[in-house]
Amino acid sequence: MLHLFALTKDPAQRIVRFALSQPVQTELTDLLHTQEAEFDGANQEIEFDGSYKPDDDEVLFIDDFDDIDDLAAAIGNPLAIAEVEPTEEFFTLIKALFSGYAADGGGVRILLQNFDKRRIISTRGLSIFHAANIYKKIEGIGLTLDYKLTAILDGGRLKFFSFHAARQIFDLSEYYKTATDEDVNGFALIPTLSVTSAPELLMIADSWVRRKISLIQQSGILQSIPIGTMKPAAQEFNVPFNTITAAGGVEQLILPLQKAELKKVLRFLDEDYYKSPLSSTNFVTNSKRRL
Repeated sequence: MLHLFALTKDPAQRIVRFALSQPVQTELTDLLHTQEAEFDGANQEIEFDGSYKPDDDEVLFIDDFDDIDDLAAAIGNPLAIAEVEPTEEFFTLIKALFSGYAADGGGVRILLQNFDKRRIISTRGLSIFHAANIYKKIEGIGLTLDYKLTAILDGGRLKFFSFHAARQIFDLSEYYKTATDEDVNGFALIPTLSVTSAPELLMIADSWVRRKISLIQQSGILQSIPIGTMKPAAQEFNVPFNTITAAGGVEQLILPLQKAELKKVLRFLDEDYYKSPLSSTNFVTNSKRRL
C-alpha cells in the first residue's frame, strides 16, 4: 500500500504525510500505479541537455540526481513523518505530492506530481460534490490529485517529460544554464565575433537569447569552425551573416544588435537550421538530438 506525502516550501516542515483511511489508501495505490504504468510507456529515454523537446513516446532523464530532501527516507519510514496541517494556509505551501515504494535491487522508486493552489478544495465559500443522485457539501479542506505523474526518481535517475513542470518541484538550475551578464560579456569578447556594444547586447539579452548563448558556448562551435566556413551555409538559410576582417586577418561575424536578427544568428550558431535530405527543403527546429 502506498502512502501519500507532500513536499512543501516550509524549511521547518519540508515533508509531511497525509493520514489516509484504508479505502482511500487502496484507491490511491491503484491510481498511482496506473499513472506509473502510463509514465513508463515511453519507449525511449533521452538524456536531458536543454535543447531537445521529447516526442510523446520519449522521456527525458538526468542521472546522478541528488535526493537532497531525502524523499526516499520518508517513503521508507512513513510513520516518522509529521502529518499535514489541515489548513488552507498550510496547503498553499505544498509544491508537490509524492509517493513510492522499495524497488527491486534495494532502491526506492519515487512517484511525483506537481501541486498548486488550484488543486486545493477550500473551506471558503461552498464546495459540493455529486453522490447518490444529489450534491453534498464537502466538509473540511481537501485536494485533488493530478491525472498523471510529473516525474519519477528511480535509483538516482530523474525522469520527466516537461522540464518546466519538473523544475516546479526541484531546483534544476544547474542542469539548464542560462548565460549570466558575465557570460554574455565573455561571449562578446570571442575573437571570431565583432560586437559593437556589449552593453547593448546585454540590454536585449532576454532569457531565450541567454539560453542560446549558453548552448553555443557549450558547443564550442565558434572555436572549432571558421566563420568563413559557416558563411555559405548561413546565406543558404537567409541568416543575416555579415563579416569583417579584423587585425591579423581574422574573419569575424558581426553580431547584429536588432533582436530579431540576433535571434536568427544565434539560432544558426546553435544549429537549429537543417536541410531535408529528401526534398532539399530548408527547415528550422526548436528540438534536436544528436544521432
